[in-house]
Amino acid sequence: MNIVCGDDSARMWIAAVPPAGPDELNIVLGLDTRGGPDERVACDLFGYGHEGEEGVFYLLPDDLRATVELTGSRLGVRLVTRPQRMAESLAEHGVEFRRSAADVANETIDGGQVTVLYREIDIDVDALAAYPGLLPGPDHRPAMTEDGEAGGLRPVLCLDHAGPATLPELLDSYRAGEGSIIVLGAD
Repeated sequence: MNIVCGDDSARMWIAAVPPAGPDELNIVLGLDTRGGPDERVACDLFGYGHEGEEGVFYLLPDDLRATVELTGSRLGVRLVTRPQRMAESLAEHGVEFRRSAADVANETIDGGQVTVLYREIDIDVDALAAYPGLLPGPDHRPAMTEDGEAGGLRPVLCLDHAGPATLPELLDSYRAGEGSIIVLGAD
């Protein structure tokens, strides 16, 4: 594991973690399955994922995706879903969960999707600009597709865990079969 930067208190890092190769950096979020309403809602939406490799799940963009924003040296990640998917997810829970999650999806972004969770950290933009597909914007290199064509951003990886944890603890939990890696398309 190669952690380039991050913030344990925000549970957001830029690192090379599985399933990516050792030199492939991704934005990584740690999500507490027992955390605040935003984290619990995001973890609940992970249930719509499709398992690829063992313990690695992929979500369709309509179910949950990441938008990546860069403002100065602040890198922000917003997890978004369709209002209908949010309503379907909440309907599967009791009144107490729905009440605690009532304020989670109050922000609508372009395309009518709602924000489930937002995180941000300070980064060294110059040090990370050379990594393809890591940072958004026209001044940064896009990721390359398998066909060698310019693509978009690299996926955002989410690691779930019961309780707050550092990135090494999250990866240990994943390796022990106690956590999952969720791969979200990013734009």
